[in-house]
Amino acid sequence: MASRVCPKCNAHVPAGAVAAFSDNVECPNCHTRLEVNPAGRMLASWAGLAAGYLAWRISRGGSGPLGASLPLLYSVLAFGFVSALVTMLAGDLLIAPELPAVEAAPAASHGHDSQGHDGGHH
Repeated sequence: MASRVCPKCNAHVPAGAVAAFSDNVECPNCHTRLEVNPAGRMLASWAGLAAGYLAWRISRGGSGPLGASLPLLYSVLAFGFVSALVTMLAGDLLIAPELPAVEAAPAASHGHDSQGHDGGHH
């Protein structure tokens, strides 16, 4: 499938990895950090929402102890299944932007402070 190809080395990326880690996929060949195109993510989200709404509309109005909760369960499952499927099928991969560098926090000093007081609790 052409949509799951690394743009750097043209290697195929597994569909499961694309669906599970759409914002941080690693190419199995060149180990480049990739992400799914934002338009593909938006399409998958809207398709999942539509499927969830359809599942809720079809299953609502049931009776019994689970009549009110089953439509919600079906809509959540439909959303998850359809959005992952659309991401796998239409998820065009891009090279992810570099992550910002994380600065180390200064080490906490123990003992006396600048005024000569102990750093312990009072």
